[in-house]
Amino acid sequence: MSKTSSHDRILHAARRLFFEHGFEKVSTDLLAREAAVSKASIYRHFKNMADILRCVTEAEAVKFREVTPPKIETLADLREALTQYSTKLLTFLNAADTMEFSRLMHEEARDNPDIGRTFFDAAYGQTQNDFAKMFTTAQSKGVLSDETDAMDIAEDLMGLLEGLGMVRVQLGVIKVPYVDIEKRTKRAVTTILCMHAKPS
Repeated sequence: MSKTSSHDRILHAARRLFFEHGFEKVSTDLLAREAAVSKASIYRHFKNMADILRCVTEAEAVKFREVTPPKIETLADLREALTQYSTKLLTFLNAADTMEFSRLMHEEARDNPDIGRTFFDAAYGQTQNDFAKMFTTAQSKGVLSDETDAMDIAEDLMGLLEGLGMVRVQLGVIKVPYVDIEKRTKRAVTTILCMHAKPS
């Protein structure tokens, strides 16, 4: 059995088990049995269960993240890159299994702050970094007029994009966090660019 196939089977089984039982109730024995690998194989690929959770979360995030950083030379390039990434992000957050995974991680984090930190870094932290790279590039090209920290701009954009949608879902107020993704994305991106774009 190849390294890749056993690695992927462990992640696939871990994702399913985390959904079914919660993170804390998934032991390496159960995971090894479900993935049809030895415990030694699990530890050959991963440091511990928290590392597996990080990898599962990162694998989820890959579904919307860009593999290659977009080319940003102009304001139009930046707008297009932000719009594409934001649309993928909100579409991903609208998926039923994404909402369930997020709910599960929030519940687990109450009793285990390390889980919360791992989930935050792999999901929100990576997304913020992706946006910040776009803003840093735009600043270096003179597309953005101010010296606001790129991570702060990224956080502001994420706040505008996500709003209270996920909170409403977790509280059972609504079923789907973002009904009109295109409209929400356009409003958020336009607001950020109005605040930071260099006047033409």
